[in-house]
Amino acid sequence: MTRFARPATEAGVIEPRSGATSERPSGHPTLARLVGAAGMVVLTVVLYWLLTDASFRVTEASVSFEGLRHADEAAVRDHLSGLEREPNVFRVRASEIVDDLHALPEVASAAATVTLPARVSVRVTEREPIFTWQDGETAWLIDAEGMLFAPVPLADAAPGGVASPGADTSTRAAASPAAGSSSAPSPLTSASPTASSDASAPAGAGVTANLLDVSDGHLPVVEDSRLAAQPPAVGSLLPAIDVAVIRQLLALTPESLGSRAAELQLRVDEYDGYVLSSDRGWQAVFGHYTPTLQPPAVVARQVQCLRWLLAAEEKRLERVRLAVSDDGCGTFTLFGQPDKARSP
Repeated sequence: MTRFARPATEAGVIEPRSGATSERPSGHPTLARLVGAAGMVVLTVVLYWLLTDASFRVTEASVSFEGLRHADEAAVRDHLSGLEREPNVFRVRASEIVDDLHALPEVASAAATVTLPARVSVRVTEREPIFTWQDGETAWLIDAEGMLFAPVPLADAAPGGVASPGADTSTRAAASPAAGSSSAPSPLTSASPTASSDASAPAGAGVTANLLDVSDGHLPVVEDSRLAAQPPAVGSLLPAIDVAVIRQLLALTPESLGSRAAELQLRVDEYDGYVLSSDRGWQAVFGHYTPTLQPPAVVARQVQCLRWLLAAEEKRLERVRLAVSDDGCGTFTLFGQPDKARSP
């Protein structure tokens, strides 16, 4: 049996109803299209206004700084790239400002906030100085890492008082083991004055530092004439050994040494190295420091030896050389006895 389809003429065709018309696309825009086009125009106008109106320009007056003490504000403004051209606030990036600020040696950390219409607020945390280092022509503030992070006028770096109650607690702690160590070297042995290097050291040579209490707004001043041959630049670092020794010695006070002195001074030169002296006339030679032969850790034992000697002979003590060893503290001389040795 074979099937076959009916012819189309017989199958029937559905005719459209009478009166029905086919749909044709309209030639007029719809309401949604009109609203969308109007929105685009308004958005373009608003964006143009935001990017060109003067009220959104970041000017010098609209940039504020908080926390600047040692850094010069004008120099900081000049360092912030692009702000001098009064950019539009929408083109200012807070992260770029922070990166620029971190490149300044005075800045330890920074944060920036950009707010409308054109406000930029910058908060800076500067490095904390612990002493001033100078070479006779220029002076720098030095932080705990030994960075020369800000220049200061020599007049401001000049000592302004005596060292009576001592430096800050972080620096004082560096020398505190000297007062309470139980492993004390044996007492000093006396020596004739020819053992010292007073005769070869020119007067006033090297470094002088007044030990001042930083709480009164003054910093200890360290002057190094050796820097004159090769002056350091701002942002450079002092040798780690010098920083470690200076932090300990600048923490010393007459009270911590058991001394009746009113003033202590620290000098370092190429002849004796570090020398601590007082207004009572005595000098304590701490010497030169190296990573192996005499590391900064020896300072604590030297201070303990000095405390012992001052307790016994401060009234007559002229000079002590603190050459600490397993069986001794060094040598000393007394006023009025230039040619004979004395045992403590």
